[in-house]
Amino acid sequence: MKNKMKRMTLIALGLITFVGGSIFARTPTMPNDVRFSRGVSNCCYYIDWTASGYQNQIVSASNNWVDTGYGWNPIYMTAVSSNYATHMDFYGRNAGSDSYLNNSVVGYTSFWNTDGSMTSQKGQVPTYNYFYTEIVFNTDLSESYDYRIAKHEMGHAFGLLHTEDRYSIMYPTLFNMMVSTVQQGDHDAINYLYNR
Repeated sequence: MKNKMKRMTLIALGLITFVGGSIFARTPTMPNDVRFSRGVSNCCYYIDWTASGYQNQIVSASNNWVDTGYGWNPIYMTAVSSNYATHMDFYGRNAGSDSYLNNSVVGYTSFWNTDGSMTSQKGQVPTYNYFYTEIVFNTDLSESYDYRIAKHEMGHAFGLLHTEDRYSIMYPTLFNMMVSTVQQGDHDAINYLYNR
């Protein structure tokens, strides 16, 4: 009877661990948990005229990150009319005006210091906290107008990396991405990064 009781306890603990692990799984964050140096409780964003065609996508993305549907997180976002001291600046460009863009890059996020210098080269993950970001949409590609692109790139701006989980907004390609909104793993990663 005693051995049976021990076995049942171990099985129960195993199930709790498994269920607990799946609940707290989160999207990967950048190395050293690099993030906005100012936090995200008053996150201002600016939409340049070149990205005006993406305004609905950006507003939808902002609203989704503020209210993920998975409880409270520290993000509060406000649109502003100037890019002075903002967290995120949005631009629309094409391969002719931005050499990083091509027919497979629908958008990207770059990371910047307070003095206007980049923390790392385009396409590279920053190694220390950053002051603001620029999010660029590739106006040559119709896919860049997909609402998931703005949500995905905002995730990078907040400090999230790509994940192999197709049920995350941080999955690296539109093809095979199974969701259109921020998911609990993404939400949990934000709380991990900014609530410590």
